[in-house]
Amino acid sequence: MTVDLLLPNGLRLLVEPVAQVRTVSVGIWFPAGSRDDPPGREGAAHLLEHLVFKGSGRRGARALAEAMDALGGQFNAFTTREHTCFHARTLGAHLTQALELLAELVVAPRLDESDAERERQVVLDELAMIADDPGESADESFGRALWGDHPLGRPEAGTTDSVRALRAAHLAEFHRDHYTAAGGVLAAAGRVDPERLLGAAERLFAGLGAGTPPVARAPAVPRAEALRRIRASEQAHVVLGTAAPGQADEERWAAALLAAVLGGSASSRLFQAVREERGLCYDVGAACGEYSDTGELVVFLSSAPELVGEAVAVALGEIRALAAGGVPAAEFARQRGQLLAGLWMGLESTEARMMRLGRQAVAGLPLLAPRQVAARLRAVTRTALRTAAERLGDPGSWAAAYVGPRGSEPSPWAWTDERP
Repeated sequence: MTVDLLLPNGLRLLVEPVAQVRTVSVGIWFPAGSRDDPPGREGAAHLLEHLVFKGSGRRGARALAEAMDALGGQFNAFTTREHTCFHARTLGAHLTQALELLAELVVAPRLDESDAERERQVVLDELAMIADDPGESADESFGRALWGDHPLGRPEAGTTDSVRALRAAHLAEFHRDHYTAAGGVLAAAGRVDPERLLGAAERLFAGLGAGTPPVARAPAVPRAEALRRIRASEQAHVVLGTAAPGQADEERWAAALLAAVLGGSASSRLFQAVREERGLCYDVGAACGEYSDTGELVVFLSSAPELVGEAVAVALGEIRALAAGGVPAAEFARQRGQLLAGLWMGLESTEARMMRLGRQAVAGLPLLAPRQVAARLRAVTRTALRTAAERLGDPGSWAAAYVGPRGSEPSPWAWTDERP
């Protein structure tokens, strides 16, 4: 049972005790991600996430790391399009000490310019690593192909130019505006006493400003552009997709099952048709991404340049066949069972439980217990799945991205060289 409380400053506290484990996972979530980067300061949310680990007014980066290691625990952070999370996992007996370290990171980070200069270089190296990876490059190009210049279409970590222009003062401003109790969530799961955690959280996070509720984000309008990036490589990478239901849309359950049927497992249609039956590639699959107001269904594959055209043609045929003919009962039951098994197996991890709570709450969604999620997946019918496939339209008109040698770009797209 989840305990749902509100701290005096407005920070939401969610606790899911799990008596049979010895560990606890805790995370502090803020509804601020790359979608909230100010114009011209793309990458601010991501660089700030990096910079807070450089130290607080009390301890530097090494002292913070040593303090967590002394607990036998670990902490980390990540930034997405729409939120940032700082999280830790340790023994239940050490929860208060781990919480103190997380509070040091997010309540009053040092945000020194000399630290920012060093961490900028770390992020620039990260951007260079992404640029060197053709698969990562294809993912970024696809975002621009589908969402254009909207923040959803921009790289989460920013660009080389935008990151170089960021200063500690810019990050301090972002911290002041977004790392607040309003919309913030503290989630914990595992060996934890809710009352004890409440007392510690009230004390440690009192320094977070109350803030104001997050402002409405600019709506995203999908496009159907096809962008290519020519580079010499052993494989050609293709990503294609279109808009799909968002986090608050009840149709998202059918979309999730559709992605599973298409390319979510070893028995999925794309894996079997493209890889197993024809041997056209090693990596192929499909997935759904969800945002507050929209989502995306994405199909991805990489293949030898001389085979990529055939691989994409087979993939398009499988998508069209799904819309035209639906899903046999046995296949439908198998893929739904795969999703349900993943849901239940995730409950064996305190970190997965904490992440489930935090992601729902920071997005402002109703908290759904696992059994409620399972009920919604079971409620999806074969007719609803076929309808979801039909609504996606002809995959030949979806947005697409290609990274690979010139001359191997697959049909039917009219490819445009990506803007620098």
